[in-house]
Amino acid sequence: MSDTILKSNVIIVAPLSSLSLRTRLYKLALLLHKIQCPKITHVGWERLLGEQEEHRIDFNIDKKILLKGGGYGSGRKYLYLLWVIKVFFYSFTIKRNEIVWALGFESAFPLLLASKIKGFTLCFDDADRFSMLIKNSYLRRCIKVLEVFTSRRVYKHVIPSFERYNFKSNTFYLVTNVPSEDVLQEARRIYDQKDWKDFALTININGWLSKSRGIAIALQVCDRLKNHDIGFIMAGKLDCEEAILLSQRDNVQYLGEVSNEEALASYYASDLVFTYYDPISEINRHAASNKWGDALKTGIGILVNKEVISAQKLIDQEVAIGLAYDDIEGLLIEIKALSANKNRLEAIKKKALNLGKDVPYFNANIRKIFTSS
Repeated sequence: MSDTILKSNVIIVAPLSSLSLRTRLYKLALLLHKIQCPKITHVGWERLLGEQEEHRIDFNIDKKILLKGGGYGSGRKYLYLLWVIKVFFYSFTIKRNEIVWALGFESAFPLLLASKIKGFTLCFDDADRFSMLIKNSYLRRCIKVLEVFTSRRVYKHVIPSFERYNFKSNTFYLVTNVPSEDVLQEARRIYDQKDWKDFALTININGWLSKSRGIAIALQVCDRLKNHDIGFIMAGKLDCEEAILLSQRDNVQYLGEVSNEEALASYYASDLVFTYYDPISEINRHAASNKWGDALKTGIGILVNKEVISAQKLIDQEVAIGLAYDDIEGLLIEIKALSANKNRLEAIKKKALNLGKDVPYFNANIRKIFTSS
């Protein structure tokens, strides 16, 4: 890549405690540092006390915390309205020559008016479409209208897939959730230096280890396969009782809450990655998992529940195996069959790697936004 130098300050407005806690923002921060962004600021929401510290970033990130408390539960949704209000008033302090990267509609919408008045560049990073998280039908319709309004008026509307959107926008900018090239290289180095448990077939389970991500299903599968030469690698936050129990099983290698590079390194020691999403949630049915891009770039297969609409292409391309969310017996049959049929398993992994070659690295794709803004 060329030695691009970014002359504008970048403000990342995200309702999170730290950039390190969100993979895509972590990768964004690394890119901005690499292209010598003069100043990176995170305008955030510290969900838990002391969580704003950037444990996995070794360069300076200026912090501006607008909101504190609330945790990660859904019981305090009114705090999102407070976040919108605080971001709106903060937006008028942003300078004309600065670039603002807003994570989510709840950040981009309140920034939009000031961007037109003050003239700063606004990028709407729509990692999780906000309207899909709203249960009230009237409120959801209103927010959908505002999402379209916002999308068509920002500089770029960065989306992980087109399947979530029933409208068109000239600002759409597709950034598939795949690793950055330098992160992938570091992951390979970590893999080569670490000891891994050896099984005939290894399944990777990483990220947010919660009930809504099928961890209860993974626990049952793990227990049913305890007498087979099939193992599991886990990495991430244990966010439910089932995840804690799973991490303690003899056929599981739990790495803990590790960096993006360390989690990615574990893919090289795996054959499949487990990506189940509870279909009761609309946003889950339109998931755009980082794990899929990680799997394609490292050359491993994918396990996914077929209710996930956005995964159908991967199933059709035979790099993913799709079963019904509650079909534990079917999942067990598939895993055992792949363990016994190495040729089929290797064919899936080879197809994944070949498909991954056609997907631009995250840093290369995002870099274009900053070099043309």
